[in-house]
Amino acid sequence: MKPSIFAKALIAVSVGLTVAAAQAADVTFTFTNIAPVGGVGVAPLWLGLHDGNFDTFNAGAAASLAIERSAEDGNASVLSANFASAVAGGLQTTLPNGPRFPGASSSFTLHNVDLNGANRYLSYAAMVVLSNDFFIGNDDAKGIDLASLAGGGKLSLALGGAGHVYDAGTEQNNFAHSLANGAFGIGGGQSGPNQGMDENGVVHVVTGNPYLTFADGGNYVPANFDWTALNFNQQQAIGRLDISVTAVPEPETYAMLLAGLGLLGWTARRRHPAKP
Repeated sequence: MKPSIFAKALIAVSVGLTVAAAQAADVTFTFTNIAPVGGVGVAPLWLGLHDGNFDTFNAGAAASLAIERSAEDGNASVLSANFASAVAGGLQTTLPNGPRFPGASSSFTLHNVDLNGANRYLSYAAMVVLSNDFFIGNDDAKGIDLASLAGGGKLSLALGGAGHVYDAGTEQNNFAHSLANGAFGIGGGQSGPNQGMDENGVVHVVTGNPYLTFADGGNYVPANFDWTALNFNQQQAIGRLDISVTAVPEPETYAMLLAGLGLLGWTARRRHPAKP
């Protein structure tokens, strides 16, 4: 039996709704610092959603100016500008509020996200404080694929921790100009952007106890300082990024729905004309 006009219209509306709903989504990102009490902080986290063609950095290569400013000063403005100019259809945000210290979190929601195309892949970057130029980030442009969440869902990512914190190689590690010293009872520290001696190195993974090789430790670090909480190379992660996706029908979906309902009404009237 062939489907009636009524049934065809209903099928068309249903299919249209399903397809359109998968094309757009609201994506909420929540970063929480899960380091132990007294552990490192993380500068406001920059997030970029793209089609796989935006590479923030490469381990073993010199850091870009964007990563230098992010890793040395916690300033993602250059990275954000580069992303905006290089990525067609990309979406980005820097999570609100200042550095997130252990236990603190921050959230932001991006709307009209296309997780099947232009916004399928996630990149992130943020400075680790206390440091001169430590940062967290992903050096594989396609390493975090969110396409499976296009129809809605949740995902949690562990950020930082042993083997996943980088030194940008742009500034010598020296407590005289490291950032956020005061939060840990250490003297000295950076008082303005882009301070400290250039290192002229390359991006590399931070190994061992991250602060024992910093210069001028004897001048600024109290005697018998306990580095246990700050040693992120003894921790599985510094932060957790929770991603929550809700599929949202696009505006044309509603137009399709109204048109379909109109067709259904017209069909019903044709099948059951009003009595005189």
